[in-house]
Amino acid sequence: MASAGSSANANAAAKFWDYFQAEKTQITAHVAQNDVQNRVRELDSKVREALIYLPAYDQKQLTKELDGLRALVQKSNPASSRNTGFRFKTATARPSVAKQTVEEIVPVTEPVTNPTDHGSAPTPSILFSKIANQWIVATSNDNDATDCELRDISHCVVDLRAVSHHIRALNCHRMKDSIVICHPFAGSATIRDAQNSIVILGVQQLRFEGCKDVDVYTHCTSHPVIERSTSMRFSPYPAFVHSIEKSQPSLHDKIEDFNWLRRQHSPNWTLIDPETLHVLWKLLEDPKHPLHDALTHVPQ
Repeated sequence: MASAGSSANANAAAKFWDYFQAEKTQITAHVAQNDVQNRVRELDSKVREALIYLPAYDQKQLTKELDGLRALVQKSNPASSRNTGFRFKTATARPSVAKQTVEEIVPVTEPVTNPTDHGSAPTPSILFSKIANQWIVATSNDNDATDCELRDISHCVVDLRAVSHHIRALNCHRMKDSIVICHPFAGSATIRDAQNSIVILGVQQLRFEGCKDVDVYTHCTSHPVIERSTSMRFSPYPAFVHSIEKSQPSLHDKIEDFNWLRRQHSPNWTLIDPETLHVLWKLLEDPKHPLHDALTHVPQ
């Protein structure tokens, strides 16, 4: 007989599935509207919040359907993926890896209001896109809770600690030879197509898709998920980085690999000692921002 808890989760999962399909239908029907990107982002946020009770199959299926919606929206209305929310201005990245530039970027946010949003507040977003060979530092402001997106980041250190208390969801797409640092926040993180990188963060839900050779130092209150990912290494969030409330145990070592259905341990992930971060952390705390030295620690 199923427990009361499992029955409640099953009911919640069934209701969420119906909600998702109804939203998907509405988004598909109005895909040409300028505000549809906001609806997809909101649906994505709802899915990440529901991961804690959704069964593995539903998680995988809804993620695929979300990817399909994003592709449909971008194809139907390419402008909807630009100028949405808050956008950080950054210096032009230099393409040469051999001549890495040690440059701190302190971005400035500027709100963008969607005129077709019928009076609703603009959806805020922190965005870093197409940046290489930079040391990026996000500065704090009084913005409400927001999403943060990293796209096409290469040979960079991305320091989000100052804005972590504003973040409700972190999304990273296509990252290579880079390091991301973020203090714990009450939300989720989804990282797609990352390789030879280091991620340091604390979240409620954590998901990796299509990643390879990534070291993850995390405090995660649910089972981290990997899909189509290999050579993933997980470690608890080091105490010397930021204090964590002990009443919330970390499940950083309870990885669910959607591509490994056998009872044996998945070969796609292992555990590492958090003390391995000590040397790198000294470099990350160095006010001179030694980019080249820090990036020598990313897995190869």
